[in-house]
Amino acid sequence: MKRIIVAAAVLAGLLYSQTVPAQTVGRNERFCLNVTEPRGGASPRCRYATYQQCMDSRTANGEWCMENPAIGFQQRV
Repeated sequence: MKRIIVAAAVLAGLLYSQTVPAQTVGRNERFCLNVTEPRGGASPRCRYATYQQCMDSRTANGEWCMENPAIGFQQRV
């Protein structure tokens, strides 16, 4: 019985992953600014068309820019 439940869960996961549409990235979301949070960690804010726009938006040490990870994912798919 346990094997049937596990097999059904795996099958449901595979079917769900095939039906989720890919997220598109707009031209103004190519670069992300990683903003340091007061409680620790960083949260990416992806709203910059160029790397320079992203760098100019930094307000504190420790904030850094990177290419939007969703773009790399789209290229692999």
